Formats: sequence, C-alpha cells, structure tokens
Amino acid sequence: MDDGNHDGLGTYWDPLPTARRLLTDQPHLDRFSGHWDERNWRNVPGPFYGADTDSLQLGRRDAPFHLAHDDDHGPFSGREFVYRQPVGAAQTRDLLDGCTLGHGGFAMDGDDHWTVPAVREWWQERGRVREWAVEAADRWSRARGEHREHYRDAAGGLRDYIAHLDHGLEEYLRGYLLWLAERRPRRPGESLPLLERPRPGATLPPTVGTAPTPAPAPGAGATAGEPVLASYFVAVPEPVTGSGLPRTKLLTTASDCLIDRLPQDGCWFPTAQDALAACAPLDVPAAARLLALLVPAGHAAALATDIRAADGHEPVLLARLDGRADDPDDPATPERGHQLGWEVLGYDHGLLHSWLCNDLYREAVHALGVDTDDRGLLSGREAAERVATWANGLGDTKPVTWFPAALVEWNAPIETHFEPITTEAPRPPRPWWQRFTAG
Repeated sequence: MDDGNHDGLGTYWDPLPTARRLLTDQPHLDRFSGHWDERNWRNVPGPFYGADTDSLQLGRRDAPFHLAHDDDHGPFSGREFVYRQPVGAAQTRDLLDGCTLGHGGFAMDGDDHWTVPAVREWWQERGRVREWAVEAADRWSRARGEHREHYRDAAGGLRDYIAHLDHGLEEYLRGYLLWLAERRPRRPGESLPLLERPRPGATLPPTVGTAPTPAPAPGAGATAGEPVLASYFVAVPEPVTGSGLPRTKLLTTASDCLIDRLPQDGCWFPTAQDALAACAPLDVPAAARLLALLVPAGHAAALATDIRAADGHEPVLLARLDGRADDPDDPATPERGHQLGWEVLGYDHGLLHSWLCNDLYREAVHALGVDTDDRGLLSGREAAERVATWANGLGDTKPVTWFPAALVEWNAPIETHFEPITTEAPRPPRPWWQRFTAG
C-alpha cells in the first residue's frame, strides 16, 4: 500500500499534488471546508486534518487506515480526525474517499500552519492523546447491544492509532520536520532533525535512520504496547491447503480450527514446565512444538473482554491478560525460544479463531499487499496490525475483535515417557476441514 517514496528512514512523500489532481478530476471528493482554528487536537501533524467534521462517523468505511473518531459529543456524534497521514497515491485516494462521507469539516492546509516548534510540542505532549485513546478503546470494546459492531470498529481504530504512535509516527514526523523547514525530502545520506527539543546551547547531530528513544507516555509505562505473554500451548504444525488458504509447509497457529493441540484443543498452560509435564505421558508426535502466544499490551483488554462476553472458561488467559499472573521466564530469549512470526486472531464461542480460517486471506492480500510465509504467518507486527484493523472494519466477519499476536517457538524438545500398550497402527490425523463437521 505504501506506493510513495517513503523509504522508512524519514523520506517525506508529499501527498498534496496527488490530492489536488484527484479533486480536479473528481470534484465530488472536495469536502475540505475545515478551519485550522477548529482542528481536533488528536490529529497527527501533517497536511490533512479533521476540524468540525460532520461525517456521521462513516469515514472509516473507506479509510480505516487513516481515520478515527473521538467521544466528545456522544457515541454517534463524535468528530473524526486523521491519525495516520498518507504516504502514497493509493492511501491518498483512500483518505479522500473517507473524507467525502458526511458533510465535510476536513482540511488539507496543514503545511501552511504546522511549524517545526509546533510539531515538536505536539510530539512532547503525545502522552495526552495516547492516554485518551487507551481509555476510550477499552471502554468502547466493552460495549454491548445493538451498536456493538460500531463501537468495536471505533475501538479498533484507536488501537491502530496507539500502535502508530508507538511504532512509525516518529520517523514520519522527522521527515515532516525537514519538509516544513525546507520543502523538500531527505537527500541520500542526509541527517534528519530530531523531534526532541534541543537544550539551549546544545547541538544534536542525528544519524539517518536512527531515531531517539521516545519518553514513555504518562501513565503508560516504558513497555506500553510491547507484546506480553498470554499463554503456552503445544501444537502439531501440519501442511494445510484449501480454498482461500495460503499454501503452507508447516502451518503454525494458536487457532484450534486448523491444527491439532495437545493434550486436546483449547489447552492453555501458565508456564512452559506445565505444558511439558502435561505432554510427558502422551504419545507426542515428533512434529509437536511448544509455543508461546504473545499479545500486544494495547490489545489485551479487548481480548479479555471478548472472553468474558462469551462466558469462556479461560483462567490461564484471563490471569495473564489482566496482569494477575506471576511473570514466567521470558520465552523470547535466544537460549529458550525464537519468534516465528505474527498472525491475526479473534475469540468467539470459547475458541480462538484465525483470520486464515475465516476466508480473509485472499482479500487481505489484494487489499493490503500482505502475504504469509511457509507457516502461514505474517512477517512482522506492522503487517498484523494492518490486517487486524482492516478485518475489524469489514463488519461481515465473525463477531470478534481481531487482534495481532506473535508466536514464539520453544527451542527445547518435548520429552515423552509414553510406552505403547498396543500394536495397532495409529489413526491418520483428520483433515483440517473435518473439524467443522460432525463425525
């Protein structure tokens, strides 16, 4: 989706020429009547922003990657704002489509008003908007009743905003500072200005591609947004093919729908030692692996809410998601385990479901340009966040809140003390699709 020249090192891509061309060719897209003095303080710095918008909160239908809405005027009268600026022609078109719905109130003259000091000040105070987004997302994710899906989408947008604040916005704004100062992108090998305010008399020689570590947001802690251990489980990866599924050699997932879990589906363990002990007396297949499920902290509350809403009996998951469990040994350290990749999950009717078994794979590849590896996993958190945000905005999937999750494989083998008492040949494993049928 990133089809501009934004190279991940602060190169700024100017979306305004593309936007002006689109507005000239399609005048109906021009709903940019907003005023700077009415802008929403939640907008991220950049050329586009929402002011006194009246879009009936419909903009996220076309631009969930860019628009979210506030709660200042009640659940269905909130104002929309831009939480991610476009960095390519396709994203610019999506944003314009989202701004078209309703009665205007957006603007695209931010470059005429933002200054280097103003952007730095916004960045220094970003903890205010992050704290609001965390609280509002948690509150909206617990909503029930007729408008549950609307609230879920709204919460998903704020979680994506939080992820962007924590990962990605800083490098964008560093490039934007150079653009504001000199109206040009970074040249190859050129240093970028920093977002942190220089001390009087001090010089800050930044290195291209090396951003300073941002201060933790107030009340968020230094690890805000970092993945937290949700549980351990044992699974048997297997090759899975089928309509709408990617080709995999060893599909690996925390979902019960596609691969077998041990001792049985739905088994979660608080520690690696508990999982290994449960498997010790079993005839464990050689392909079985001990895995850890990690959930970004910003998504933990929504998952816990879904588990409770489904009356799911998940004491292990809930203890960790609520922060009540003792911290175990870190499974991600090199001597204990290694991260395999990321997937997108949702909790419904007592089970975790994967985006792969919900016929979302092909559409996501087409819409987002993402793809999976030989295990059916996404390569990084950013891709998983995008898929989750996109899936939550569809409105026609399972009634779940999709969230990104990382899988870590334990390096130690699974030891078994099983001794067979029969010479019967083992039954072949059931095809994955039989898990949805009787018999």
